[in-house]
Amino acid sequence: MTFDHDAFERWLEHRLGPNHGRRAVVVRDDRILVSKVEPGLPARVIETVERLSELFDPVALREVAQPGPAPVVAWQSAVVRVLERALHEGEISPSEFDEVVAGIESVVALLDACCWTCDGSPDWVPGPAQREALDEAERSLVAGTARLFTRHYGIFDGRPVENHCPGSSVARRLFVAARHFIESAPARRAQLRPKMPDKPELPRSDE
Repeated sequence: MTFDHDAFERWLEHRLGPNHGRRAVVVRDDRILVSKVEPGLPARVIETVERLSELFDPVALREVAQPGPAPVVAWQSAVVRVLERALHEGEISPSEFDEVVAGIESVVALLDACCWTCDGSPDWVPGPAQREALDEAERSLVAGTARLFTRHYGIFDGRPVENHCPGSSVARRLFVAARHFIESAPARRAQLRPKMPDKPELPRSDE
């Protein structure tokens, strides 16, 4: 199929307004993908995250997590601490740090949406409804199913126009690690809580 770039630009401007910043990055017979990020940015973010295995390890994240915040906040702060360590040790650049932090915010937004009953307590755990929402979100991040990070703009020339995050596979791995972190938080705190000594039995006096 042919593709009229000028007509597509007019179509985008009509739907999104001037200075929308998006451009066609993939044109296929079955769909058109657009993006507003600079070329190469998604690939750089994926490559950076893949180098930091701690981001996918709930146990490693638990080791650097600060006690006190609600689970989602604690996970986000632990991830940022891993990134700060990598930045300090020269494993990632300042621009890579900023790019990954921006991507992490999308995962945090999804977690917050699934954990809508969280009251800010560090001991909060997902209930049945929240676990069902987490299950659905995890399934929707699998390639080939409903894509949570896809925005649909309409139909142009018989083809759907979408803005799809190419890092959804990495986002799913981060989401799974975050979910494990959140659901295991109370159990981990119970393990770290100091055990109180058994109360000694008082000697019984003979009557």
